[in-house]
Amino acid sequence: MCIDYRKLNQKLVKDKFPLPLIEDVLDTLQEAKVYSTLDLRNGFFHVDVDEDCRKYTSFIVPDGQFEFNKVPFGLSTSPGVFQRYVSSIFRDLTRKGIVISYLDDLVIPAKDEKEGLEKLKIVFEVAKKYGLEIKFKKCQFLKKTIEFLGHVVENGTIKPSTAKTQAVRKFPEPTTIKQVQSFLGLTGYFRKYIKDYSTIAKPLSDLTRKENPFVFGTLQKAAFEKLKNIMSEGPLLHIYKYGRRTELQEQREFLRNDAKKNIETIQSENRKYNKRRR
Repeated sequence: MCIDYRKLNQKLVKDKFPLPLIEDVLDTLQEAKVYSTLDLRNGFFHVDVDEDCRKYTSFIVPDGQFEFNKVPFGLSTSPGVFQRYVSSIFRDLTRKGIVISYLDDLVIPAKDEKEGLEKLKIVFEVAKKYGLEIKFKKCQFLKKTIEFLGHVVENGTIKPSTAKTQAVRKFPEPTTIKQVQSFLGLTGYFRKYIKDYSTIAKPLSDLTRKENPFVFGTLQKAAFEKLKNIMSEGPLLHIYKYGRRTELQEQREFLRNDAKKNIETIQSENRKYNKRRR
């Protein structure tokens, strides 16, 4: 069921509880060799709506007028409310490195299967205590490779998921500004994988400026195809490991030096600045 809460959202006091930074979540997986992921069924519906506020969630269907007893999808406050709820439940386990939560997705990192089973048991006990429902069809248990938050994680490395790379590969040549923005949003999520991303994408990002006419010419096509090709190759990064020697190269490519003195890229950073910031 999809309900238009736009007018209600304009009146709501914004919930400023922050979602975890995806970079921070991935960094916590640095030493793990085995992973398990859990998916909470109908995530927002785990949280009660205050009885006095339920009337504001009401909606009308042919059978009559109804209201939500649980937090519905579509409210601007729902993600923050739910993240606070999950974070409070797993706060102690998160501090101990047993589980990491991002909305309805949970990941349990471990050094081996034995530790993974022990951590799973602890997480399940807490989930049972608080009545959390788990969608087992979407769970992954004791895997050496997992897909999490749009990334494939394996043995201290990360890369874009197959679904994301295919979405980029199959993206049609843009014919409108909105389509250009969609493509930049899709590839920009993985900009850390792409050296000189802003420089490569500049012909496309320039099209989104109001003062520029929409002309998808040679430069734009070249940038579009280059980004598609890079993403199609499945770029790989290494998760940053604390305590290792780290180098920052001039081209703003972040590198890590491991114990065997092999240089491994952990992030590429390239930003485009306006005239004032330049």
